Amino acid sequence: MGPGKRYPIEQKHGHPHHHEDHAHEEEMESPLGLNNPIKDLSILKDDVYASENRDLWQRPDLIIHHLGNLEGKIIADIGAGPVGYFSFIVAANTNVKKVLALDIDKEAISFMNEMKVKTKNLLGDKIETRLVQPEDPLLKDKEVDVILISSTLTYIQDKIAYLKDLRNKMPVGGRLVIVDYKMKEIPDFFPARNQRIPLYSMEELIDKAGFKRIVTDDTSLQYQYIIIALNP
Repeated sequence: MGPGKRYPIEQKHGHPHHHEDHAHEEEMESPLGLNNPIKDLSILKDDVYASENRDLWQRPDLIIHHLGNLEGKIIADIGAGPVGYFSFIVAANTNVKKVLALDIDKEAISFMNEMKVKTKNLLGDKIETRLVQPEDPLLKDKEVDVILISSTLTYIQDKIAYLKDLRNKMPVGGRLVIVDYKMKEIPDFFPARNQRIPLYSMEELIDKAGFKRIVTDDTSLQYQYIIIALNP
């Protein structure tokens, strides 16, 4: 969704530390060899979107961990385009019931639909794509258990109203996971600073929307921070 969905192909190795805010979750055991089913099928886009290098800096194993127990649950991936990176990885590596891959870009939806066909033997009907509106994710009340928003909230005008509305789309205890870019100097492939939301501002948005933050992690990922919140 927008220029914030362009990704670099270089990976600089580091040794991040995990910081938690408000509560402690169990220690993560990083699963090895996550299946990235679109990595070798991304023929209509530059392979930067689904490359092994992205797997390294994005750490999808960590994101999956923060999504919690997905058994039999429905997750919404808001801003899933351009290739449905998280949607397909979550569907392929967890026992999630369904992944709703939402985006405002018709081209992204078309591409993800092609990937659905090519991965049907592996994923069945676990992924459902939806063309949505910039200020409306078109989710039904209490439809989803978990919501993932990666590098997308900056493009939404009324962020607090949008987040408040999301609370109606999940039950009490529903989980919100936000992944977004740090303000530090990062490669030019990433969005400019004026297209990023500082961590403290994101925390304020989440609080004002009525979510309860349980984890803030600004060290585990090289270029991004992660916030986990619950619908109280």
